[in-house]
Amino acid sequence: MEFHTTYSENNYTIYVNNGILKETLLKYTNQYEQVFYIIDSHVYDLHEKKFKDFNNVIKVPRGESFKTIENTMSVIDELLDQNVKRNDLMVVIGGGATGDGGAFVSSITLRGLDYIHVPTTLLAHDSAIGGKTAINRKQGKNLVGTFYRPNAVIYDLDFLETLPEEEVLSGFGEVIKHAMLDGQESIDALLEKTKNGVDIKNLNAFILNGIRTKMYYVSVDEKEDNLRKFLNLGHTLGHALEYAFKLKHGAAVVLGIIGALYISNKRYDDTFDIKSFINYVKHIGYDLSPLKNMNATEMIRYMSSDKKNMRKSYIGYVVLREFGQPELIEISTSDLETLLNELKAIV
Repeated sequence: MEFHTTYSENNYTIYVNNGILKETLLKYTNQYEQVFYIIDSHVYDLHEKKFKDFNNVIKVPRGESFKTIENTMSVIDELLDQNVKRNDLMVVIGGGATGDGGAFVSSITLRGLDYIHVPTTLLAHDSAIGGKTAINRKQGKNLVGTFYRPNAVIYDLDFLETLPEEEVLSGFGEVIKHAMLDGQESIDALLEKTKNGVDIKNLNAFILNGIRTKMYYVSVDEKEDNLRKFLNLGHTLGHALEYAFKLKHGAAVVLGIIGALYISNKRYDDTFDIKSFINYVKHIGYDLSPLKNMNATEMIRYMSSDKKNMRKSYIGYVVLREFGQPELIEISTSDLETLLNELKAIV
């Protein structure tokens, strides 16, 4: 299946199917004199046969450890040592963190190289779309970055077959988020399909729906000035938990969604059956202990660096009036600390 962005210019195609990597890459790589492959070292080890014909391979650390100024500058140095030119191509292959960091490298090397994003995880079906690049700093996640569109996204679903359970659950957090943003029918269908556990073989329809949802928001608000901020549902508290407890990103998002539903209930008269959702996420394998053990003051310190914040001592927070109706609200840090301590007591 193919999806096409609908910007006024510089559009790109998102290819989604099994076994499409080699054939689809050739549509692009033949147009360039040099192609550089930035590949997650773990993905390379798992799928070495897929990459045997690739030249100019740069293997990078797995996961969030890649997203440092030191590691990304090291990749840029290697590209420059290999005499990279502005009209060369980068192909970034890996999960969400590899995509974030690799795209960041593409966006700043020689003031911008063409690049193709090849996501290899369930989580990356979200992060590969929309043109965000990022690295982390000690103050929090994704605080340094650019907006820079890829030339294509190639989502070969064969990569998902080797994902361990913890990676599937991590990626599933973004699937839940997209379903909640899409509306009641979508989230009901997802919860019903996965009530006995998350099987990657049953998720293709929900992955495609998530891509459609993500594309809608980024097409109307690419630079996150307004509606695209709704895609941060679950991420405000989620990023803080991820940083404090060293969690997988999507697992932290699920915990953040619980927080968002709790705050939504406080604001909109108990719209959501939060107890049922908590029981569901426990049943399918998520660890809720970080929510129970979090320090509310510490969480707010992390959240104070969030890009959605507009005023000092207030946190920008995405909540749901109902499924399919997100809103961005402001909560004072004092009120939020009270809400987080209440949340700890019900988990």
